[in-house]
Order: sequence, then structure tokens, then C-alpha cells
Amino acid sequence: MKIPRIVLVEDNPNDAAILINDFARSGEVIVVHHFMTGIDFLNHISDNVIDFDVLIIDYRLPLLNGLETCRNIIAKNVSFKHLLVSHGFYNHVMKDLVGMGSQNYCQKNVEIIRQLLPRIIAGKVTYEDNSQIHNWDVCSRKAALQKKDDSYWAENISPLEKKIIRYVCMGENSQVIAEALGYETSSIEKYRGTILKALDLKNSQQLTAWAFSHGLINASFVFCANPIFNHVADSEPPSYFRNSRRNRKVK
Repeated sequence: MKIPRIVLVEDNPNDAAILINDFARSGEVIVVHHFMTGIDFLNHISDNVIDFDVLIIDYRLPLLNGLETCRNIIAKNVSFKHLLVSHGFYNHVMKDLVGMGSQNYCQKNVEIIRQLLPRIIAGKVTYEDNSQIHNWDVCSRKAALQKKDDSYWAENISPLEKKIIRYVCMGENSQVIAEALGYETSSIEKYRGTILKALDLKNSQQLTAWAFSHGLINASFVFCANPIFNHVADSEPPSYFRNSRRNRKVK
């Protein structure tokens, strides 16, 4: 039996090392290339030929997540197969994949991936029934597997991105944030979009909730950032409300 040759797209160095080392020890999978982002992979295959059977791609990726990368791949009708992976189960991801004619989505676990690879290469249905998906969903909630997907992002957000998130939590628009940080408004818009994509969030409200739950902001920050609270607490004169908030710097 031919040993599957895979390309791995994984930005988390810890997860990448575990997968690559375990595949190598098993002798049942050959990793021919490793990319950090979906964009790097797409750019590479547009100019180069790689001999491989299956693309294994993480769902949580910066700039272009794994699901969006798979959508690009499916649209191109390429010859290789793909397998989207994540620690936790996300129902909307499976629904989107099924809508694209694919069911190739599984837990980021070496044993599970190795079991599914022959089926994927043979073009068979990934899951014969819903029991495995159901068990993964239940396990995700009980073992908080989705936090494994989130933790790397929480730890690796840059200082600039943290400042932008805090400004967003204060309710500031991109123009105000750009003026406060010395950037162009268009650059801040791109940063905001990248942050939302990276964290798999849809809007500023969800970003604020995420920042609160991950300790990026707290009740004291909200209290100090809100001009109404400041006015009440510090007995500021009414003219305070007419002053611009653009000069309030976020640390």
C-alpha cells in the first residue's frame, strides 16, 4: 500500500511539531511540506508543483482560515484531497464544508487523522454515520477542546493588535483608532478584519466579549474607558462630554 504523502498547513508550532513527529514515528504518513498559513500554501502551489495526496489544514489560521482556504481549493478543482482539522468541533464549519460538497473535517489528533486518510484518498465518505461527529461535539464541550484552538491566538496577539482591540472595546471607530495610533484608517480596517478572522468572530460585540473572557479587558478598564462613568466618578464638568476622546491613549 502506498504511504500517503501529505502537506501540512499549521501555524501553531507546538501542534505542528506533534503532528510531524508522530507521523514520522508511525512510518505510515510522509509530510512533504509544511506551511504556516493558507495564503502561503495557495501562493506556493500557484507557481510550483508538489507531489502529494492530501492537504491537512488547520481551521484556525491567520488572514485566511482553513475553511476559506478549502473553499478556494474546491473552487479550483485541484487533483489532491483535503482534510480540515481542529481541536474542538464547530458545527458551522461542518455545515459550510457539506455545502461545498465535502465532509473532510476531523479532530486534530494523529490517530484519528491516520484512520481517515485511506478513506479520504479512496474518495469514500469520511463518516459512515453521525456517531463520531456527535462524540467529538460532546467531547469538545466537556473537555473544552475549543479553548485549545483559542489559546494560541490569545498568547500570540501582538501589542498593536491588543491596543486596537481595546480601542474597539471602547467603542471607537477606525478613524479615531488610526489617529490615536498614527496609522492610516485603511490600515486599521485591515487589522480589524484580520483580527476578527483570526479569532473566528463576526463583529465588534463578539470581539469585546472575547477580550473580556480572555482577560484582555476587565471591569476596571471598562469603567475607566467610559466617559459617563468618568464624569460621575470624577465630577468632570459638562464640557467633558463635548471633548474628543481621540487623545485618550490605550496602554
